[in-house]
Amino acid sequence: MEPSPNLSSAPNFASPKTSLSAANQAGIKKGPVRNWNVLDPKISAEAVMIQSLDENFPFLNYNTYKIWPIASLTKLLTAVLVIEEIGLDKKIMISERAVLSEGEAGNLKSGEIYTSQDLLKIMLLSSSNDAATAFEDYFGGNEAFLKLINQKAAKLGMMQTIFFDGSGLSDLNQSTASDLLRLTKYTLEHEPQIFNWTRLERFLVQPINESNTETIHNINPFVSNSAFLGGKTGTSEEARENLLAIFSLGNYRMAMVILGSPNRIKETEILLEWAKEAYEF
Repeated sequence: MEPSPNLSSAPNFASPKTSLSAANQAGIKKGPVRNWNVLDPKISAEAVMIQSLDENFPFLNYNTYKIWPIASLTKLLTAVLVIEEIGLDKKIMISERAVLSEGEAGNLKSGEIYTSQDLLKIMLLSSSNDAATAFEDYFGGNEAFLKLINQKAAKLGMMQTIFFDGSGLSDLNQSTASDLLRLTKYTLEHEPQIFNWTRLERFLVQPINESNTETIHNINPFVSNSAFLGGKTGTSEEARENLLAIFSLGNYRMAMVILGSPNRIKETEILLEWAKEAYEF
């Protein structure tokens, strides 16, 4: 794929010293200042958005309205829906249909019962499709669940987003970087525990009706990064590699959405380093 074109969307301060001086005199908190000697990053992702969650400062925008399969990023809105519709203490049984879902993440077995909170952690950390399907079944099956999750997306203003399952196995689950930023902001404000859970490197879980325990490991490649404040990855053949994450940068909480990357780890690292070099905080 050809290198991306000019990606930067931050405003070009023609006279940054003058602008900042005036802002300081007015008592306005200054934002990051772009160092225009640093060239725009060259990446191959289909869409990228980097934005401050504290002041809505746009570090980088590229194809932010491009509709793209989101894969397991789906599980973030599934988690929001579960918390807000059924709470954290409901008993969820793992169905046979759930166990037959693609993948074995979470090592769930038919007939096991978990609290919704524990099952959410399994779903988010290991990206368990079985756990997501078990939640669908609790809501009354795929059709009933889809009605609720698509209604929730519309309520959040995610107007370019549609879901066909709660796990992200379907490549028909599609969204945009802009819509996913809306989801990030809503989750951080209303259900911040979701991002807190995704920072766990591992946790020990036990079904309510069994004596066996299982250690669930976080598969997110950035979980050991001290700047990582939570997030989710998503992968499929059609979607390639997606990432939704929050990082700390200076005094800013920075949301990053990457869709359709051939290598999200490498490109995330490139973008983080670029942001540190391209902006003065």
